[in-house]
Amino acid sequence: MTNSPLSPAPEKRGRCARIRDFFRHALDHHRQKLLLSTGLFFALLALAVYLQLGQVRRSGSRQPVSGQASAIKITRIPEFTEVVGTFHKNQTITQVLLQQGIPVEVVHQIVDCARPVYDLAKVKAEQLYWLCFTHEGQFRNFRYPVDNERYLTVYHDVVENRMVPVMKNFQYETRVEHLSAKIESSLFASVMGIGEKDQLALDLADIFGSDIDFYTDLQKQDSFQVLIEKKYLDGQFSKYGAILAADFTNHRKVLTGIRFEDENGKPAYFTPEGKALKRSFLKSPLKFGRITSRFSVARMHPILKIVRPHLGVDYAAPVGTPVQSVAAGVVTGAGSSGGSGKMIQIRHSSGYETTYMHLSRIAVKPGAHVARGDVIGNVGSTGLSTGPHLDFRIRQHGRPINPSKVIFPPASPVPASQFARFAAQRDKLIDDLRLATHDSKQASLKSAPASTKR
Repeated sequence: MTNSPLSPAPEKRGRCARIRDFFRHALDHHRQKLLLSTGLFFALLALAVYLQLGQVRRSGSRQPVSGQASAIKITRIPEFTEVVGTFHKNQTITQVLLQQGIPVEVVHQIVDCARPVYDLAKVKAEQLYWLCFTHEGQFRNFRYPVDNERYLTVYHDVVENRMVPVMKNFQYETRVEHLSAKIESSLFASVMGIGEKDQLALDLADIFGSDIDFYTDLQKQDSFQVLIEKKYLDGQFSKYGAILAADFTNHRKVLTGIRFEDENGKPAYFTPEGKALKRSFLKSPLKFGRITSRFSVARMHPILKIVRPHLGVDYAAPVGTPVQSVAAGVVTGAGSSGGSGKMIQIRHSSGYETTYMHLSRIAVKPGAHVARGDVIGNVGSTGLSTGPHLDFRIRQHGRPINPSKVIFPPASPVPASQFARFAAQRDKLIDDLRLATHDSKQASLKSAPASTKR
């Protein structure tokens, strides 16, 4: 076979092959060593991490593994201390905050920043306040109840280093509850006897005050039952909401009031038939008290000792008891008037005029417009008076009439356009009221001694 001029000689071709084989074997050996070294490195790394984590678990330490500090760092939450105090009479916000150790410049910042939201110069005596400090004594926030619905909080924004005022609403929990009681002596005593507040008695008197004179009309064994909203704050009773429905049994006659809001959201109380419970006039200018002298054309005057007409009704009540206008009208007189003492006269519609005498304080001025139920003054003993009482009189077209006998027309009934909505609400509330009454009676029977059950 003849060799091509381009083919290497036999001995040269063998030498090249041997050189290629040498480098190929060397490279394979190097790869094997490299792979072995790499595997050993990662095995040792994994073992080191495992041992480190095990040490962290055993010691309970929260120190992060190196290289991962930003991922597992735990920030310590600062501790706070809360202080609850009460404003005393004539005590200012500045005095209180300084007494609590807050620096004067911080006090000025708190008061100044709050002023556009609420003027802390108006803080009231006996009102609570809350202060919050860090465990290092640094001011964090101040809280003050402005009224029954809202509270002011001023807090320190640590990021921007400034004081921030915020007005917030209390987060009340509203529960609808059934309450009932029998009258033994007075409405107030009955309400207190079931562990409730006197505000409930005032609300009931406001609902049924046009039909019941709570000074003269109540009898022993009269009774009431209500479905009422009660508002709770942090699980504790705070205040009453609306009475949704109520029954009042007086002289064995049951009066029922259903709360209903018109299309404008204005609430009023109506009978199940849709008639307004409130009349244009209240039956009494005092919510509670007792009659000591009635309307008479011939009464022996207790001081003058002569027989003369007493063309009104005297209500005995403590000095300072609020006196309310029995109807909307315009004040035609307000001032002292000899034996009548401090006196108010009010002109109403349909030719009626009412007079309130022997007051200790007058809260209106001539020409002022008053609404039904507005407080116009307080019971006193001015003028010819043997003791604290209110002399209340009514005239129509100048003729004296007996306040205990007059019957005034009711206010407007539920509009026909709203009656279907009223009826649906009425039916549900009456069902709830009757069901709650039944459940209460069953519970009373179960808890009564065996000898009393029939």
